[in-house]
Amino acid sequence: MSKTTSSTTVSRPFLWIWLFLGISLTVAALSFAYEVSTAKSSVQRYVGIWEDDIARAKIFRDDSSLQNKILKQLKEVHTAVGETDVQNPETLKCLLSSDLPITYNSLPAGTIRVCFQVVELAKRSLVSPVFLVGLLLVLFFLGFALRRELINRIHEQKLEAELSLNKEIAAISRQVAHDIRGPLTALTTLSQLSHEMSAEKKELLNLSVSRIRGIADDLLNRGKTVESGTAHSFPGEDLSRIAETLLKEYRFSHPDVEFTLHKHVSSSKIGISLESVKVQRILSNLLNNSLEALPASEAAIHMTLLERDEHWLLQIMDNGAGIPEEILPSLMQEGVSYGKENGHGLGLFDARKTLTSIGGDLQLRSRPGVGTQVILLFPKRSESQSQIS
Repeated sequence: MSKTTSSTTVSRPFLWIWLFLGISLTVAALSFAYEVSTAKSSVQRYVGIWEDDIARAKIFRDDSSLQNKILKQLKEVHTAVGETDVQNPETLKCLLSSDLPITYNSLPAGTIRVCFQVVELAKRSLVSPVFLVGLLLVLFFLGFALRRELINRIHEQKLEAELSLNKEIAAISRQVAHDIRGPLTALTTLSQLSHEMSAEKKELLNLSVSRIRGIADDLLNRGKTVESGTAHSFPGEDLSRIAETLLKEYRFSHPDVEFTLHKHVSSSKIGISLESVKVQRILSNLLNNSLEALPASEAAIHMTLLERDEHWLLQIMDNGAGIPEEILPSLMQEGVSYGKENGHGLGLFDARKTLTSIGGDLQLRSRPGVGTQVILLFPKRSESQSQIS
């Protein structure tokens, strides 16, 4: 691909040069034709004024001094006029000429041949308004086309750089996923062999190991997807089960915080078209944000599952410090954070990006001194998708 790109890059400047020369020659030819037409029209008008005098001198062989004077003044009418002949016009040879019929008392009296200097016409055509205006238009449209070409090339280079970066990240992700599996195996074995550990701690350890394994599998699948260019298929997930499992970890890690999960749904399984590891990442980021804003006492985080016609709604509410209303619209932009010294501004941005990619959304509401509410919208899986999974 690089060879094709480089050869195309080399040939394009020559293509634009030839295009410019071709169009310029076309404009010059049109300008030359315009100058020829103008010269012939000027000569024809002048001869029409003195037609009777020229015809009388030719027919009656009168004093030809007036005729010669008239013909001599033709060069003053147009600078491109060369030789002229009235008596024997057919003997006058030139590259570009015009034969003008003359009459006397409405009767034919012969013709007058006027030769034009091609070089002089070419000079005039190069400085004529037609050529200059045409050249300016050519330069304008070529400049516009070159600008579009430059924008497209920059876009192509950007895409190639992003593709190269994604492949590099994919390779790193696969390596990290591969390297994590060793410690994961050790942790799994430790949880199975330890007899002193309580059942609750064993369950927490198993949940943590399962989450790390899910992250490793996700990194591995991402790497394969980027390198192969094909999407990774996955079965449907149960949003309720993911939320309950995650809250077990947070209840154990933060015993001073009240975590609750309320369900107001008719279905026992809340099927969503999103991998569990991505849902865990979204919920973990949102729960961590709430934990950082909670008060020292009576801290609480409430999760509520609701059902709508086409979506499942998961509300996360806390009684933390809250966020000013004017800051809320910008918080879901990449790199924007609030109230954190080391915040990277990726949590809300990544959550909304992930949800919108499957037809969902993220909504944020907050009031300083009261708390913050985050609403996650997950599209419902169709019956055919649920049966397949």
